[in-house]
Amino acid sequence: MDSRLDPALKIAEFLLRIKAVRLSPQKPFTWASGWKSPIYCDNRKSLSHPVMRTYIRQQFVEAINNEFGKPDMIAGVATGVSPTAHWSRRSLVSPSSMSVVPPKSTA
Repeated sequence: MDSRLDPALKIAEFLLRIKAVRLSPQKPFTWASGWKSPIYCDNRKSLSHPVMRTYIRQQFVEAINNEFGKPDMIAGVATGVSPTAHWSRRSLVSPSSMSVVPPKSTA
């Protein structure tokens, strides 16, 4: 499929181009949840690319509108995605909130 026609492919191609996606099948990444994964996507890297950041926001807004209609609120998690939630909220003209999780114990 042509990545110019499929938003998911276009976003994936962009994230690969800016090296936001890292693979480590031999030594998986450990997520905050404790899950192990051979892939990590640092969504924060897209914040430095205004054209793609806008495209991602537009795709979020379109998906939200198509799947759920106008939301009462948009909530983000205190990670690299919270700015995307904030910008999506502005486009949807909805209030927003952010969830902050306490830091993990190192003991």
